[in-house]
Amino acid sequence: MSQQNLMDKQKAKVYLLYLLRKLYDITEANNIPIYSSGGTCLGMVRHKGMIPWDDDIDLMIFREDYDRLVALCERDLPHPLKLRTRQNDPYFYQEFCKLCIVDDFGKYTDLSIDIFPIDNSNPKRKLFRATQNFLKTQLYHIKMYKVSKLGYDSYEPDSFIKKVYLQLFSALLPLKTIDKWLLSVLTADKSKSDYVVNWGASYSYKKATYLKSAFGTPQKRPFENTYIWTEEHPEEILIKLYGKDYMTPPPKDKQTDHGVRDFTCSALDYEIIKKEVGM
Repeated sequence: MSQQNLMDKQKAKVYLLYLLRKLYDITEANNIPIYSSGGTCLGMVRHKGMIPWDDDIDLMIFREDYDRLVALCERDLPHPLKLRTRQNDPYFYQEFCKLCIVDDFGKYTDLSIDIFPIDNSNPKRKLFRATQNFLKTQLYHIKMYKVSKLGYDSYEPDSFIKKVYLQLFSALLPLKTIDKWLLSVLTADKSKSDYVVNWGASYSYKKATYLKSAFGTPQKRPFENTYIWTEEHPEEILIKLYGKDYMTPPPKDKQTDHGVRDFTCSALDYEIIKKEVGM
């Protein structure tokens, strides 16, 4: 991707803080607990804001609150903001949802807040969890392949055998069936446990398994020039993901971003948004 097409980090930050504010308008008005996740949690602790080289925000929400949030966002988000989910976009294949801006061409922009539902899970049920992870991965790739063949994305399997396998199952399974099966897999553990898992994380499911007690009562903590809702004990999340030295930044060659492309959205005035978020 050409550097000329990429959005400036400061501009991306302004839009992301705007999205965060609009999301919190909904969660706070409806008493929906929501927490920071991954690099956003790390940025809050280490930098009191976004990681300087990052260009997205990640959040987590308990599954029991997820459906309510989706319905409220569908009703209350101002144009041109949209919560992209499997429920309202049949061609979306992620296990989580994305709070996005829709551009002047009616397309979702790269810039987003990712919101990950977290589900009950018991680390002692090793075979059960490994089976969940296997099925989740297969259903994810089947849908991604099917969507790409419909012209809504680009994905090519890395082997001939995998391609034949994906061709077969993507032909047999309708999109709605894949979505239904995936949700059943992710929420299959009905046992009482002290743990939850973020199945949509870019880390392994074992790393992304946390004690429920780490979340506790959401805490309002400084983030950039505003605030973010985080876990009561974020250090427990960070140690699981990054180890005990999480406060040490990685070397320069490991400081990667997502590469957010610039966009045109005449429904939003960047200078007004900049003032609104106080940047």
